[in-house]
Amino acid sequence: MKHVMMWAAATAFLLSCGESEPDFSGKDFSQEFKEGYVKSCQAQARGMSASDAKKYCKCSLNQLMTYWDSEQAAGLDMQGMAPYEIQRILVTPCMK
Repeated sequence: MKHVMMWAAATAFLLSCGESEPDFSGKDFSQEFKEGYVKSCQAQARGMSASDAKKYCKCSLNQLMTYWDSEQAAGLDMQGMAPYEIQRILVTPCMK
């Protein structure tokens, strides 16, 4: 019985980990930027369903907001980045 309770608790914990969104409250990204990013990303997504594209684009936005503190900082940094660096940060973690 003890093992069953431990397994149930561990399963509940693992499932809840995948459900939560990161906290970006200290970041400076406007709602307009976030919506525009996802919309543009979805329009450019190729080789995946609309549902998968939406998940991928939200993941990519989360990666961007994790890596940078503001949309301005992200824009400035990415202008000088090699494409493989942008792919490493924004694309690779979201390809599942």
